[in-house]
Amino acid sequence: MPLKTVVCDDELPALELMTELLQETGEVTIAASCQSVDEALAVIEAGGIDLAVFDIEMPGKNGVEAFGDLTVEPKPLLIFATAHPDYALEAFAVDAIDYLLKPVDHNRVRKAVEKAMRLRTAIVSAEKEATSDVATQPGTLTVRDVGHTYLVPHDQVIWIEAAGDYSLVHASGRQYAMRTTLRSLEQELPSDRFLRVHRSAIIGVQHVQEVRPLPKGEALVILTGGPEVKVSRSHRDAVRKKIGA
Repeated sequence: MPLKTVVCDDELPALELMTELLQETGEVTIAASCQSVDEALAVIEAGGIDLAVFDIEMPGKNGVEAFGDLTVEPKPLLIFATAHPDYALEAFAVDAIDYLLKPVDHNRVRKAVEKAMRLRTAIVSAEKEATSDVATQPGTLTVRDVGHTYLVPHDQVIWIEAAGDYSLVHASGRQYAMRTTLRSLEQELPSDRFLRVHRSAIIGVQHVQEVRPLPKGEALVILTGGPEVKVSRSHRDAVRKKIGA
């Protein structure tokens, strides 16, 4: 099922381009293309929106402030598209799933939409989960998927990413959405086996295959199976200490 999407950018050419690029993916239905932040918020607050794609610097409220003011539940998944790289921390503070720098191209938009589709599928599965009294077992993470409860061994958990009100667990070729915050999982998981590397990511230490330095004190961690997870500057020292990178 396509993602019902709201696009918001105060500049008409950018709005039209983003709307066109999203439609070209074949994975979205545009519910509204808005130059007004207030108009976009009104559509989202009415409910039923799966994805919001917002510019950040706009008249009145910026995109981060606007999304932070939403009261509808569940909130849509959020992608920011902006010419301003300096807002990345603020964007991830409201659990944006992606951050596109203008000028955007169709491949980058397609990848962002594919991520949103994967997250939406996992979240829908989590919403259908059956209530279960399965007890937590040492060395495992309790996750649920469409009526089943799984005790996933910690050594199978490759990484976990924030996804709005959920955390998305990547483990042994499967993905599970959990209605819990990354901070809660960080406190639950053993610190000798897991490491917070970004505001939006936790990695399984034993799955680190390579660490590549990036500019400005950041790094890129390559994990089992090929996922690449960015290490923020504030977490770089912890990574170095833990895995000698």
